[in-house]
This record gives sequence, C-alpha cells and structure tokens, in this order.
Amino acid sequence: MNDPQEKLKKPVAATLTKRGDVLEGVINSSGKAKDAKPKRVARNEWDDALAAHVATMVDGESVDVEVTINLRESGKRTVRLAGVAALATVGHDPERAAALQEGGFVNPYTFVPTLPRSDQNGTRLAGTGLDDAPPPSHALHGDGQWSGILALTLTTVTPLLLPVPAASQPKDGARAFDVRVDAEGRPLIHGASLKGSLRSAFETVTASRYGVFFEHHDRLAYRVPANTALELTPARVHRDGDDAYFRLCRGDADWTRHSQRDSKVQYAAWVPAYKGQRVHRLGVLRGDPLIEHHGREVHARVVLHQYERTNGRKVTKFRVWRATHLARTEAEIRGSLPPDPTNAARALTAVPGVNPRIVRGWLSATGYSIGTKHDERLFVESPGPEDIPIAPEHERYWQSVLRAYDLAQGYNDPNATYSRDTSGDKAGVVRSRHVPSTKDLRELPHGTLVYVKYDAGRQEITEVHPVMIGRLPFDASPDELLHESLRPADDRSQLSPADRLFGWVPPGRRDDGTETNDGASGHRGRLRVRSVACTTGDWRPPSFPPEGVTLAPLSSPKPTQFRFYASPDPMTGTPMRRGAAKAEGYQISSGLRGRKMYRWREREPDYWQPEADREDPRREYLALEGNRANSKQLVRHRSWVRPGVTFQVELFLDGVHEADLGALIWLLTRGDAAPLRLGAGKPYGFGVIAARLETDRTRVWDAAGVRAGWLRLTRPDPVAPAKLTELADRFDATARGNEVLREATQSYLAAARAVEGPVHYPRKTPQPQAESYQWFVANERLHKGDRGWPLPHVRDVEQRLPYLGADDSDGSDPRAGRGSIPFQGRRAQTPRPAPKQPGSSGSEKGSGQPGAAGRGRRGHRPS
Repeated sequence: MNDPQEKLKKPVAATLTKRGDVLEGVINSSGKAKDAKPKRVARNEWDDALAAHVATMVDGESVDVEVTINLRESGKRTVRLAGVAALATVGHDPERAAALQEGGFVNPYTFVPTLPRSDQNGTRLAGTGLDDAPPPSHALHGDGQWSGILALTLTTVTPLLLPVPAASQPKDGARAFDVRVDAEGRPLIHGASLKGSLRSAFETVTASRYGVFFEHHDRLAYRVPANTALELTPARVHRDGDDAYFRLCRGDADWTRHSQRDSKVQYAAWVPAYKGQRVHRLGVLRGDPLIEHHGREVHARVVLHQYERTNGRKVTKFRVWRATHLARTEAEIRGSLPPDPTNAARALTAVPGVNPRIVRGWLSATGYSIGTKHDERLFVESPGPEDIPIAPEHERYWQSVLRAYDLAQGYNDPNATYSRDTSGDKAGVVRSRHVPSTKDLRELPHGTLVYVKYDAGRQEITEVHPVMIGRLPFDASPDELLHESLRPADDRSQLSPADRLFGWVPPGRRDDGTETNDGASGHRGRLRVRSVACTTGDWRPPSFPPEGVTLAPLSSPKPTQFRFYASPDPMTGTPMRRGAAKAEGYQISSGLRGRKMYRWREREPDYWQPEADREDPRREYLALEGNRANSKQLVRHRSWVRPGVTFQVELFLDGVHEADLGALIWLLTRGDAAPLRLGAGKPYGFGVIAARLETDRTRVWDAAGVRAGWLRLTRPDPVAPAKLTELADRFDATARGNEVLREATQSYLAAARAVEGPVHYPRKTPQPQAESYQWFVANERLHKGDRGWPLPHVRDVEQRLPYLGADDSDGSDPRAGRGSIPFQGRRAQTPRPAPKQPGSSGSEKGSGQPGAAGRGRRGHRPS
C-alpha cells in the first residue's frame, strides 16, 4: 500500500466550475467511486493566481486546477491553476539588510527574467495564442484579426529629452542639443522612437523572442587572480608556410636547476624598467623607451633572485632570473660590463653561490600598464626546441581574450599618456600594447609573444594570453546561454508576437557564420504609428539655465560584471549567489538575467528645475566638476520637455491577431503603474511616459466588422470599448495561467514602477563620484566577507545595494595586483562618453547588451 504522505507530492487534477463566489467540481483524491461527488471549494483555498483568474470568469465557466491535500493539517486543500508553477521565490537576504543599515542605492537598471518559450516537452505557451507561428497573409483578413485606430494620450511624468544637435556648436566644451520640434515649434516624438519603445515593452510582457541579439558569440573575460600567473608558460608563435606552432620559452637547459620545492624558478626573466629600477642597455637599445623594442631578439646578463613577500598569513615565494644588462649581441655585454644597477626592488634578494649568466631571448615589453609595475619580461627558448601545434581552438581562445580587452577599453581608461622618460618614474599609466587589438594581431602572426597554460603530461595548450596576468574567458558566451526558443527567429514559421505585430527581418546569418535566411524578405508589421502631436502649448520648463545644463556622462554596459548580468539558472534568471567566484559566471549550465529595464524614482517638481549649469549633489543627472574636464564625454541640453506635457497618438492596426491585440491593450492600460520609457537619459530618470487609451477616439473593428464593411461598402460601427477591455482582461487571465507569461508580466510591472531610495550608478559613498568603477573593484574583494553582491531580483522587495565605504583601499592601489608582481593590463576607469546618436534611446552607451530587449536593427552590443 502506498504511503499516504507520498500522495501529497502529486496534486490531484480537477475541473471546477464557477458557482457564484465558490468553485465546484469533483476532486477525487482516492480514486474511489464514493469520492466522485462534486465538492465546493471556497475562496480561502485558492492561491492568488487562481483568484485573479476566477475574477475574469463568468458564472458557469470552468477552469482546470491542481489540488493539494495536506493530511498533516486535517485535509487542508490548496487549489491552483493547472500547469502554473508559483512565481520563483525571491528570498530575503539578511546580510544585505544588515549592510544596508548604513545606506544603499538602487541600480539604474534591472532585468526582467526571460523564461524559455519551449522546453523538451514542446512549447510552453500552447493555448495562449502567443506561441510561435507564421504570420497570416497581408492579403487576407480572417477571423480573429482586428483593424482600426488605437488613440492614446501620452503624459510626461519626468522630463523628456528629444535631442537634436543645435545649429551652432561651441568650439570648446560639451556638444549642445536642442529639443526636436515640429513646424509649429512643439516637441516632436519621432514615430520610430515611439514604436521602438512600444516594441521593447511588448516583447517583455509577451515573453517574445529577442528582436535582435548579435555580436555576443565571443566569450567575455574576467580579471584573473595574480597567483595564476605562476601557472602560465611563455611562448613565441612560429609560422613556416602552413605550419604554425607555439615554441615554449622555459629557459635553457640549466634554467630551473636551482628550483626548490617551495620556491620554483619562473620561466620568464624579469627586465627592470620602471619605478626607479632599470636594466643597463647597451648599443642600439639605448635611448628609446623599452616598449619600442618589444619582440626584438636580444642578449641579457641575468642574475638569479629570490622573491619572498608576506601578506598576513600568506607567504609568496619563487625564484626569478633578473636582467642587469641588455644588448643586441653577447659581445656587447662581455666587452663592457659596468657595475650592476642598484637592486631597488623590495622582496628580491640575489641568490648566493649562483653565478650570473648571459642568455639569448626575445624582449616582451607590454608597457607601463599598472602603477606598481617595475619589470618587463624576457622569453628564453627551451632546448629542443619544444613546439606545440596551433589549433583552431587556440586561435578562437586568443581572439576571445583580445576582444574582451577591446570591449573593456570603452570604460577602462588609463587616463594618461606614455612618457619618453625611460626610467618610468614619470611615465603615465598606459594600455598594454595589445589594446586595442589589430586584425593582424588577432591572427597570431609569426613572432607573437604569448603566455600559455601548458599541460606537460598531455602536451597540450588550453589557454593563450597576451600578458602574464590578464583576462580569462568565461566558459560560455552570452550567445550560447540564450535559450534557442528566445533567439531571433530564423524563418517565418518561428515568429513570436512581437515579430508579428512590429515586423521581422530575417537575420541572414548568426554570429557563428551559420546561414539562417530561408529566402524570405521579412514580414511587415501590423502596427504603425500614424501620428504624434503635442497638445500642450507651454511645454518648456518654467525656469531653465540660459546656457542649458550639462548631463553627467552615461555609463557603458558592463556584461563582464557577471554578478549583474549572469544567472546561475538557465531557466529562471535568478541572481548569482552572493560571493560567487568569478569562474562561476557565464558557465555552460547557467543563463542570463533577462531583458534590461530602467528604474526611476518619483521626485519633487523642483528636482527637475536646476538653478544653473553646475555640479549639484542633489541632482544626480548633472555632470560633476571632475567629469567636465573631458568635454568629448559630455552633452549640454538647452531645454527639455517638462513633466505634465501631453501628446496625442494614433496607432494604426492592420489585421492584428486577437491575442496580440489583447496584450497590447493590456500594456497600454496600466497607466502610472507601468509607464513607458522614451527618449534619452533614461538611466537618470528622464523619459517616464504614462500612456492612456482614449476609448472615445479609438475605432477598432473585428473580423466581422471588416467583412461587413467590404460587403456593404459602408463603415459599420466599431466595437464597443468594453470589448477591448475584455481582450485585455483575457490576456491578463491568460498570463496568470501560464508560468512563462506570469513571470514576464509580474516582473515587468515590478520593473516599470517607481522605486524608493536613491537611484544612481554604483558608487562607494552617497556623495556623487566622478569615477564609478571603484564600487565594482571593492565588490570583488571577497575576502572582506561582505562583498560579491549580485544585482537584486526585480521582484525583490529590497532593491538597494550597499555603499562599500569611503575608504576601502586597504592602503593599496585598488587597481594593483597582489604583492609586487606586476598586474599588467589593469587600468583606471572613467565614465563612458555620452551616446553619439542623440536621437537614439538615450540609455547606456551602446545600450544593446546580453539580456536587453531589441530595438530596431541596432542590436545588442556588449561592453
């Protein structure tokens, strides 16, 4: 006999009918005939989703449910909609709550989880009318299609930026922009901008496929710990016709003879170059900065040193050959051996009893890329030599690493230029020589000096890097983590609701080169913005600085910050666990957070009325004095559309599918609870627009009305407004009864509403800061125990992240590596320049990123 408790794990399926305020039907939990009698189920036994669904039912209508009977609680029943899982539970984090006692902030963007539209059992949207399907022909108007005009009123809740370049631009300073106006001098919302805003929201609430998702096939990369450098082997690329191989540079036959168990000899020799430490250069190597001799074959006199540094309880020890003299030939060194330069490096002492030696190798000089760097490197070939063939996977890995550096440079600026002072004492921090990468470098040309992770046992190479301590690609690219059912449609049979309503263009080919075009020329959307007109005469702010206001530069998307963009779950988009290791981000088994949406906060009217164009700590959108030095990053707006301004809009519908229209009307009737976002500056709270459907001006006909009009050559009366409301209610009920749509709509509403607390880019203090990267640097210091914060789930009641302290440097440069090992490639970061396209969405620079809704054909560009 089965254990009674075991039955509780399998809900009982039942069909219940609405009878007034209760549901009634057979709930046979035992399978016996005596239990096959109708039972009444009261409201207190329904879950919230079922209650919301019943509210849309008429008396006598039936609904499929699942009933759980708890024998431990005297047969208490819980009844929910069949096939609908509860929304993912958003747990309370007491540690974050404790950290927020000293204050916190809300990140300007969040993510709406994008659940897969299908699984191994097939479509998860069956029966909703919102699953993938080919669009009906534009030549026909069949049953279930609607046509006509939706009339809207848009009201600005916060100022609206509609920038157009000013007629005259200043010779120096920030670029100037006016408000785009029509022939009557009133603000003009471009129809394509409004359509893009509608599509972004519609894609989200209908859980549609992404409209555009490209340039995400390369793996992103993360900064590796400094101690991983000891696992890498220097190598030089050799090409001979069609043959290509890595030649390992692990020193000559006696190179590692003086290794000890706890202090092994590094393969690359050190070449003093910066911080008052310099190698003595002879002959043609004199004068020019060392970086200009990168890749050159040289000879060096080297001395073995012991490195030892203690950091708390951790002791780092190894041995390294360090150059004292550098020349093109051995004769130049032997013919003139002046005294050794002073050894000014802390933690380095010469190993007694080991004679200096002269070796031949290749100079690796990548530049003064970090303030604590003091040495370049010398690669000395292994005897033999040791050659490992270069495989296609090596080239792909190399290109992924280089692309990660290229992307990072957009928000990671050394903020200095290289000085020709060869000592390096007065040299500014610069990018490593591989940033930005060139087409030639990406192809691993002959003579390229690299670091590889070499498995001596298998004689294979698994990693290839341009510097010793740099970036390591995540296991998977964002493209690999996007579920197949969410990818842009490859052919007409796969069109999701947003594709059918707003239009679709075949992608042609994917990022990996796979051809996807089925020969179709695309699908013309069934919605068109027919007209947009401002109806408010006094649309300008009541007071505005005569010279305009300079906005703070927008930050760039940073999908490499996996704690914000990546999810450990491929299905639900849940946040990463706090303190997760970097290697846990973007794994093959993980996923993406979802579609990006921008936060906003309700403000007092005077918040949007700056007194002058100057830094103002209260007004987050104004540029700080520290940011105004680089005018190329800034834009100055001479005016904007004030809050409370109205626009009348007409949307033309041509044979829209009934389910799609219901979703659209639902979206347009959320009012202030879920406003649209439009125009520039959205991360600073601009462009919040409340939409209202004007039923008295709306004229929509169903299939019967359209048919009657053609047959009688007259225009019949449009459907009653109540019919449109019914369509929206039907979508609402459908969404509550489907786990994919339920997550999409509930999370969309949570993301669209105003939030409490300050909303701004991450920073360490409540006071505005010119450099925003410091919070992310501090958040990676996992050893402090209160770091590694992920971006909260969109439905978390607590959306704030903690400030991480005014002084969190531990007495060291936050950009430096561990100990005295040069941390090559890390640079200071400055905010990203403002968008180049003033008429674009005005979100973060290059606002398409993994997990963001597509707009037009610009697509998603990770940074």
